[in-house]
Amino acid sequence: MLFQFGCATKYILPANRFMTPESEGGAFNSRFEFQQTPGNQLTADLSNGSIEEGVLTQQISRSGYLFSTSLFDQFDFFWSHTGSANSLFGGKLQFLGPSRKGGVGHKMAITAALGGNEHEIEGSTNVKFELTGQEFQLLYGYRFSETVMAYSNLSYSSYNFSGLVDSSDIVIDGLEPKYQTKIYALYGGMELDFGPFFGKAECGYQELQTSFTKTEAHFIYGYSIGLSW
Repeated sequence: MLFQFGCATKYILPANRFMTPESEGGAFNSRFEFQQTPGNQLTADLSNGSIEEGVLTQQISRSGYLFSTSLFDQFDFFWSHTGSANSLFGGKLQFLGPSRKGGVGHKMAITAALGGNEHEIEGSTNVKFELTGQEFQLLYGYRFSETVMAYSNLSYSSYNFSGLVDSSDIVIDGLEPKYQTKIYALYGGMELDFGPFFGKAECGYQELQTSFTKTEAHFIYGYSIGLSW
């Protein structure tokens, strides 16, 4: 049973997002950050030879990355990645307040991102799967000074897992697990800037709704450090 729980039918969904409403400002101003955050590890429960047992969820520690660059004053293109999860590519449009280069005050923005990866894991049990995702965020923040900014993030994302199991175990051989996970989340954080260097601390609340699985909710915490130029 333990083997069937963990026969490489695992996949990772992100937790903390570390996204603020500020655009980088101007053209081709950029930043890169390293994140330490929980990740949601989902494992298909195939113990009864059925995909309708749902998934088992566990929080594990992951590293993440975020790169953003401005295309014009109020719009950024960004790449976001959590270790062993999908990379997401998207855009952020700031529609209220000045950009990062513009000064203090209230700021709001929206983002949209999507991405997908195909994987093949070989062993005594082979699993091929595709994981695709899309994410939307509404961001609000207030910059008190050049050094301090508080921000919040209301987020919705949807991830689709589609796999095929090739195993010598006839109970699970040929199974095609397919799951959709919807994540509703609210995050809050603080950013501190020191010249080109910055750090963030963020906490959040996530609710995961996955096919054939009881809804799960939890609080998460993480931090990031980075460099802008």
